[in-house]
Amino acid sequence: MQRSFSSVIRLIGLIALTGLITSPVMADEVSHSEARTLRESGKILPLETIIETAKTYRNGEVIDTELERDNSMLIYEIEVLDEQGRVWELEFDATHGDLLELELDD
Repeated sequence: MQRSFSSVIRLIGLIALTGLITSPVMADEVSHSEARTLRESGKILPLETIIETAKTYRNGEVIDTELERDNSMLIYEIEVLDEQGRVWELEFDATHGDLLELELDD
């Protein structure tokens, strides 16, 4: 009986550990005050610059912006509503302004 109980405990531990290892890493939103400090120190580009760049990829109305930290990388996420009513999500490296991802939002 003891051997069976011990095996169950090990199995539960293994399942919990596997869940921790395979769970996706989520980006953390940067606060307004931290974003201001990063911008003033020159560590990130101004949001206005990124918005102008985004418009060269997808024309439309900017409906949302976020600055996120994904691991050690700072990323601007811009959502654009196009003339057909579709929402596009564009991600840019906040330090250099490089486009990282362009996708149609579901």
